[in-house]
Amino acid sequence: MVGKRGPILITCQNPDCTYFQIEDGKNITKNGHNSAGNQQYYCHHCRRFFIETKNTPLYDSRLPRTAVLIIAKHSTEKTSIRGVSRVTGHHRDTISRYYHLIGEHAEKLNDYFIHDISAGDCEMDEIWEFVQKKTRIS
Repeated sequence: MVGKRGPILITCQNPDCTYFQIEDGKNITKNGHNSAGNQQYYCHHCRRFFIETKNTPLYDSRLPRTAVLIIAKHSTEKTSIRGVSRVTGHHRDTISRYYHLIGEHAEKLNDYFIHDISAGDCEMDEIWEFVQKKTRIS
């Protein structure tokens, strides 16, 4: 007897689908793995296949996931591209490409999560302090 399937935590990645990145009412099933070993999914609404790394910096990546994570960690530390290149052993153009991909993904996340935020009441509090210069007595 086949057991109950676990929940699928991914949404449709096809922009033309009516359930594009919508959690409610999605109908997605797992459909094996691609040649790179990434999980493949099938959307029954738009009848399209996509992989788990779609719309992420790891999509179409030739580097292992651990190498991309190391590059991402160095990007948050504001390490130079040449410095990351020396540490990881990858070419600086590769590091630059992943910095660009990580930046684009961060911008998409901000656009997705941060919207319709209005400024509320703001209270300013200032502490005034008087600093007196000591005069030199001669």
